[in-house]
Amino acid sequence: MLKSPFPAVKQVFLFILLTGLCCFAFAAVRKEFQDLDKLYNSGKLDELSANISTLKPVNDEERACLGFYNALLKVKIEDAISAHQWLIEKFPKSPYAQKSLLELGKIFILDRKIEEATLYLRRITSPEIIERFYWLGLCAWWNDDYANAISNCENYLRLAPRGEFAEKSYYLIAECYLEQKKAYSAVATLLKLQNAKLPEMDEQYFYYRLGYAYELSDKPIDAITAYRKGYEQDPYSQVAYQIEDRILELKSSKPNIDISFLYPYSPLQVTIVQEEQPDTLKTSVTTDSKSSSSSTAKQIEVKQDTPVKLKEKPKEGYWLQAGRFSVESNANRLVINIRLLNIPAAYYEDVSGGKKSWVVVCGSFPDRAKAEEAKELLATNNINSFITAY
Repeated sequence: MLKSPFPAVKQVFLFILLTGLCCFAFAAVRKEFQDLDKLYNSGKLDELSANISTLKPVNDEERACLGFYNALLKVKIEDAISAHQWLIEKFPKSPYAQKSLLELGKIFILDRKIEEATLYLRRITSPEIIERFYWLGLCAWWNDDYANAISNCENYLRLAPRGEFAEKSYYLIAECYLEQKKAYSAVATLLKLQNAKLPEMDEQYFYYRLGYAYELSDKPIDAITAYRKGYEQDPYSQVAYQIEDRILELKSSKPNIDISFLYPYSPLQVTIVQEEQPDTLKTSVTTDSKSSSSSTAKQIEVKQDTPVKLKEKPKEGYWLQAGRFSVESNANRLVINIRLLNIPAAYYEDVSGGKKSWVVVCGSFPDRAKAEEAKELLATNNINSFITAY
């Protein structure tokens, strides 16, 4: 009789191991269930919903899978919360329960219920859900627990140095340092972000935050250098106007700083002339072209029928909204730049939530087609806008 090469105890262990592997293979979801993730991530929600209604789960893992994506498809927040909570209670050991914990954490963060969000996020044990560290860091930052926020974000960066939330983690760490009056540490963190060379990094926002960190470090020259790099990325973006606000604030305390790059109008002279109506603008533009022997000037005159500043928000017609600013002079400057393109523009004062802002609009236009033409012209001059009908 042949003797077994495995002792009795090892035979039992091997049997249990093989049985467990078989059970795991049986419990794994089939390909059609795995494809639900691809449909959701590609935004094909109608197709996802249709597939869910036809799938027939044969084990708890597939039931958990259907429950998770059903929860993601819920329109009402309260329905989504209930669906995720049911999944967690029904299939607590499933990887989909871990995903539901993450979704609940994010839902409660958006609802500003930070304590509830933290409780759900801390229950996640799956090593595959690395992004929980970023969200835990955000919760800690919200509660002014800066040391814990930094620790969680550093955990995320250690495990996913080029992950989806890497850039946000660097910014959150820098923000925590600024809140603690550690501007030098904030600068160091942002420089690490720059050296990380992450794909699709928002460079304009990066230079804005770096400039602010340098500003608080009492390094005005470095601050202006960073602000300028950010501003020149896109002078007409919302971030550019935030940068301009910081530059003007810095200029008020450091009058010797050169900020001439903000108004590079040496070859372009803009003159505002009041005509018969006090609120009507006539813009005269003089362009100087130099030659070896002499200089000539070409006069371009653009007349507008609307005032630079409207008394109230437009009430009818097709308009383009080209910006909303916290400083009135920024709105005024953009209006002038747009009028130089022969597009009627103005701005009005808006008060919402107790905060005052100034909104730049172009128009009105007789129809959407004309508004689209003006929108394209603005876009070719690096001015973003969108159509709105009153």
